Amino acid sequence: MHKNIFLWAFISVAFNYLFLNRLVESSSLVVGIITAVVLFLAFVIVYALILQKYIAKYLLGFLIIGNSTALYFMQTYNVEIDKIMMINVFQTDSAEIGALISIKMLWFVLIDVLLFYLLVKCNFDFQNWKVNLQQRVKVIIICAILLALILLPFVNKLDTFVQEKKHLLYLMLPTNYISSAISAIKILQKHDAIKPLNKKAEINHYWKDKNRKNLIIVVVGESVRDANYSLSGYKRDTNTYLKPFKDDMMIFRKTKACGTSTSISVPCMFSVYGQENFIPGSASYLENVLDVFKYNGYKVIWRENNSSCKGNCTRVITEVFCQDNSCPDGLMQTDLKEKIKSLNNNAVIVLHQYGSHGPDYFLRYPEEFEKYKPVCKSQILKDCEYQEIVNAYDNSIVYNSYLASEMLKDLQTLGDEYNIVVFYTSDHGESLGEEDIYLHSAVYDRAPKYQTEIPFWVWMPKSTQLNMNYNKKCLKEQTKQQISHDYLFHSMLGVAGLKIEAYNSELDIFAKCRK
Repeated sequence: MHKNIFLWAFISVAFNYLFLNRLVESSSLVVGIITAVVLFLAFVIVYALILQKYIAKYLLGFLIIGNSTALYFMQTYNVEIDKIMMINVFQTDSAEIGALISIKMLWFVLIDVLLFYLLVKCNFDFQNWKVNLQQRVKVIIICAILLALILLPFVNKLDTFVQEKKHLLYLMLPTNYISSAISAIKILQKHDAIKPLNKKAEINHYWKDKNRKNLIIVVVGESVRDANYSLSGYKRDTNTYLKPFKDDMMIFRKTKACGTSTSISVPCMFSVYGQENFIPGSASYLENVLDVFKYNGYKVIWRENNSSCKGNCTRVITEVFCQDNSCPDGLMQTDLKEKIKSLNNNAVIVLHQYGSHGPDYFLRYPEEFEKYKPVCKSQILKDCEYQEIVNAYDNSIVYNSYLASEMLKDLQTLGDEYNIVVFYTSDHGESLGEEDIYLHSAVYDRAPKYQTEIPFWVWMPKSTQLNMNYNKKCLKEQTKQQISHDYLFHSMLGVAGLKIEAYNSELDIFAKCRK
């Protein structure tokens, strides 16, 4: 029996080659070797305890699949696995998962097949339980003594070392995905009672023509980073189609996202709690800014073309356009003008785009918008040249800008009837291979700026500026400040003249310009 324990402990250490390699890179080869030995002894102790007769093969089978799957994503996209990543996994859909799977995964499947063959051949049928127990106890005691002897010389430095290398634990199999999955399940299964906001607003009709209705549109982009947005200074003209509207825009550069994943950022940006106090998984029971508008007589519609609204739209009208992410974002805009007229009321409309979601950026835009070539057409981004990835990604932003411009053209025709304000922001940014990091969902505290800095602009046509007594120069001045997603909640309320107890004028980008 002890031979099988040693064998699977060695295999488990081998699965951790990525973790050990990062440790060697950040420390030394000696530290890497010592850690590998410590891992081996720890796995032996754990397996001696849990690999019992009737469950041994099931447990090892689970670990084979779990380890190889986690290793595939960690190695292919250079991601770490924490509880937020596991929340993303549990909330994603089959189409999004399919986009992340490639031919390269066959190598991991082949390894699984070989390991399962080895598992079948292993004998876990214990003839004498007393002898088996004695062997296990001996193995555990010997390994515990060896562990103590190895770690004892470093006991004074061990705590500091672990704290310095704590981020590497997100790469250690299987503890990373098992502990993260448990934490994520606890978060997602938490069914707290609805936590209401004090939604009753003091309404300030500060605009001239009281007969005009207010129309607030929020476009939530996907995976669009500020670094590739020409309105923010990017060398490429990725926002060509928005140039005619630039004069009436407030363009905020390097806006900080609430998180690096959709499951965190989308509910957080509509929440009063902001990044610092927002609780992951709480969107379904925390009332947000949309609830405030609905309570105060606005028609509120959420148009969904992404995986889901992440709990934001549970209490408002929701229109879903695609369940498999195959619909172009433009579909949400085809009848938008007619929808607005049919409401005949103050309204808030949210368009949740699929935007620039990777890794298949080349599928995010029609062929006629392929402005930059050649493009990466592989789901394994590491197989492409960096510039090919950037080209495909930039094309998706060009198309996104085109859609925004078409929408603004339509809205211009409603200027005599509505006070129109359009907010655009992305949920989070994206890594395109810088520092060998891809996609998003990095642990926020160590995430590269490409994942945390996103575009944020507001379009207010001249007719609205005049009717609402806004001074253009004052509005432009506000764009010099550094803002974050935290500003959306308060700015939406402020521009609509809704003042509730939770409203904070310091986080309202319009407050200083409002008479």
